[in-house]
Amino acid sequence: MKHVKLKPLFVAIMSGLVSQGAVAQAVNSEEVATEEVYEKILVTGSRIARAGADTTAPVTVVTAEELAISGSMNLNEMLATLPQFQGINASTNAYNPENAGLYTVDLRDLGAVRTLVLVNGHRPTQTANSSDLLVTDVGNIPASLVDRVEILTGGSSAVYGSDAVAGVVNIILKKEFNGVEVDLYGSTTERGDGEQTGVTITAGNSFDDNKGNFAVSLDYFKENELRYADRPGSYGQTNFVANKLDPRGDIAGIPDQITLNNIGWADYNVLAERPTIMMDNYDYFQFGRDSSGELNRGFLAITDAELYDYYKQSSDVNPYMYSSVGPIQAVVPKEKYSVYADGSYDFDNGLLLSGDVQYSRSKSKQNLDPEFVFSWNGWINVNDAPFDVPQAVTDTVADHNNGSSWFAVPYTFNDLGNRTTEVDREFISASVTLEGEVFNDWYWDVYLASGQTSKETTAYNRVNTERFYAFETFGECEADNSCPEFNPFMPLTDELKDYVRIDPFTDQTTTFQHTLAANINGAVMDMPAGELMLGAGLEYRQEGLKVEPSDVMLSGINRGNTKSAQDVDRDIAEAYVEVVVPVLADMTLVDSLDVEAAYRVANYTYAGTNDSWKLGINWALNDDIRLRSVYAKAVRAPQLTELFSPEETDFFRMSDPCDIDEIPFADDPDLRAANCAALGVPENFESEMRITGGSYGSTKGNEELDPEVAHTLTAGLVLQPSSVDNLVISLDYFNIKIEDVIGRFGAEEFAERCVDADSVNNPFCGQITREADGNISYVNDTYVNSAQMIREGVDFQVNYDIELGQGSGLDFALYGTYLTKSTWQDTVDTEEYDYVGVVGVPEWKTSLNTRYTLADFTASWQINYVSGAKVSRTATAEKYDRPELPSSILHNARLGFDFTDSVSAYIGVTNVFDQDWLGIASASSGGTTYPIRGRSYNAGLNVQF
Repeated sequence: MKHVKLKPLFVAIMSGLVSQGAVAQAVNSEEVATEEVYEKILVTGSRIARAGADTTAPVTVVTAEELAISGSMNLNEMLATLPQFQGINASTNAYNPENAGLYTVDLRDLGAVRTLVLVNGHRPTQTANSSDLLVTDVGNIPASLVDRVEILTGGSSAVYGSDAVAGVVNIILKKEFNGVEVDLYGSTTERGDGEQTGVTITAGNSFDDNKGNFAVSLDYFKENELRYADRPGSYGQTNFVANKLDPRGDIAGIPDQITLNNIGWADYNVLAERPTIMMDNYDYFQFGRDSSGELNRGFLAITDAELYDYYKQSSDVNPYMYSSVGPIQAVVPKEKYSVYADGSYDFDNGLLLSGDVQYSRSKSKQNLDPEFVFSWNGWINVNDAPFDVPQAVTDTVADHNNGSSWFAVPYTFNDLGNRTTEVDREFISASVTLEGEVFNDWYWDVYLASGQTSKETTAYNRVNTERFYAFETFGECEADNSCPEFNPFMPLTDELKDYVRIDPFTDQTTTFQHTLAANINGAVMDMPAGELMLGAGLEYRQEGLKVEPSDVMLSGINRGNTKSAQDVDRDIAEAYVEVVVPVLADMTLVDSLDVEAAYRVANYTYAGTNDSWKLGINWALNDDIRLRSVYAKAVRAPQLTELFSPEETDFFRMSDPCDIDEIPFADDPDLRAANCAALGVPENFESEMRITGGSYGSTKGNEELDPEVAHTLTAGLVLQPSSVDNLVISLDYFNIKIEDVIGRFGAEEFAERCVDADSVNNPFCGQITREADGNISYVNDTYVNSAQMIREGVDFQVNYDIELGQGSGLDFALYGTYLTKSTWQDTVDTEEYDYVGVVGVPEWKTSLNTRYTLADFTASWQINYVSGAKVSRTATAEKYDRPELPSSILHNARLGFDFTDSVSAYIGVTNVFDQDWLGIASASSGGTTYPIRGRSYNAGLNVQF
């Protein structure tokens, strides 16, 4: 029988001589004994490390080689194909230029703010997205430096602190370079767009008898644009529209919504050489120009009866429609430079000093369609116009406007050029770590880091809407009677361009983060079943956000859109303890049984004191079978922007859910109709948004927010059958329940949630202002605590390596997720809605990687599968002509060859069979599940000196 023996350092701790914290890495004791040096092994999910399949929490480890078969050098694109991640939707940032060039990851479709990203086990400095929320930009990390990525499911706040609600993504970088290494990379689509090129040069050297090592890496990456217009049927060119045969959605057997392909718009992106007017009866007439530039007689181009949703029609049916996508990019061009340097030195006294410095700068350029004038704001009386109305227009109005002198001019500022936004991002960080050993079996580290990010967003070709309205100019020019004429039927004069165009203006956002952490771990005592391990630690962080808007955004002269200055910061002080207790060992059906627990307390400026914890069990029945489970509480404190974002006015593109044509889109049309009536909206209501396209409103923070609280459970089985060499199978159940969810849902979703809840007594209706006639006049898009979200499912993984002999082998790696629950509940009193099987929330998602090696040759094949989905939660054949989307099966291939020990190369094909879903509504916006790139080719070369 083993005797309990206290470890020396534990006695010292209990005597109050030591007060430190737990280290995120562990020591390989065999190497310590034989080489008298220690090497830490990064293991995600615990501050007391275990490796691979022996971890209590389910950790998926993906190597750089497995990621590279995606054919991209964007780390987020590499990760997005894995089942745990929400796939990328290229359309997300189509009208969100401030997110151009920003790459984030999203576990379990719970949002980037609930996914904690680590680099080598530490939090990197975060940057601000378009909503000024702090997120981790993985684009700052050169993909060629990544050694592996470890993905942990479930709440991990007790181990890592706030934000680790959905899980943790730990990106492990390569270390200890010796020599010089050059990586070259290039890719292109089969159509010759969306090209990626990159080069990474890394040089390193060990010194002082290998006690020290220093390395520096220079990385350059460039990605060219891919436009939706170059993929016919993509994005807005395909959509659902109300069926003219059943406009109110009340006729059985006829789908309420039908697919409209090759969509054009009647009144947006109007060409300068084809001016358009809308008559009083909403028919559209267009004009051509003769060789002298004069307008020809107008002709009836589009009748109101032909249009869907008041301004859409297929260009196949009517060639007089205008582009619905214009210059909008599915892939925003980006150029990035980065420098990364790290070094370490192992002193003779057992101390290890290490540090790193990183600098990254990226530039992106997004194009949108030019500025425009809504039809609603372009009404003109032909007898009292502020400009000389061409005779052709006067005659056309007289002949075809049923005696009315009023007509509207949808106008596009083509002469000013596209709305262009350039985003310049900078990232700089530095860290230093001192670590060592005391009393032979306890290990400590002290970590100090500081970083800053900046984002400069420069807008071009915007108009000053305080200098014109309905084609009448006014403002400063009135003082000397010099206001230029604004004639929408004629090319803009230089004088008018100079008067209405705003000079380029720049908004700047800066973030910073400073971290000091002290950690310690080791064995407290010998117990009959093994060593009792303890880790503890302290961490202090300071993070801040500063927003410096331009004068243009402060004043709101561009369409009334405003942005306010903001300068806030907060302090976070945390302490934690973690313990692993060996309960049983070396018994029948109990090879080992460990229980682990962790507790963390954190104090946030503005969010008070919060705690988190975890309790886990790790039971190895024998060498073949292991059971594991973790139950944890995690928290996410409100971010600074969520609390203190100043009020800003904006125009929100949206539809009114109470419009008679929008009610059929609801999951429960009868409930929506009843709630709209309860709000005083008249029956058969036709919203002004049909013409205006949206509503004005504001965004702001909410100082009354509570922290989010999550309870997560994982329970799994790991099989390593001794009868089959190199086979590992894992199966893990997960359940993540988040309460008091913080969200700012957007103006349109606020309006929809208001009338789609069980009653109008909900947090959302209070943010919507309606006039007496039922029209929405203002939307307060603020942050609120909603009820809860739940994600539930099963992850499975199979790794199998087969030795075929004569230097050859065959390796398989299968990653998969079966999702059983993905719910949202607005309030505790409302119905819980499950979205599993709806587009973006697939029931099944798998990735199979197969690799064959023969001496210096490697061939890899990847199959990514995403199950089919409904286009909405309640989609049926009665509602949509195509209610379900097909499954997605994509194949990627890669061939590699090592010519010598120092020269290797590869070629690859992404989307081998050129799959696309163009022309299918809800599946043609682009992304990882339904890409629009088509077949792509990539190649790379690695040379070492």
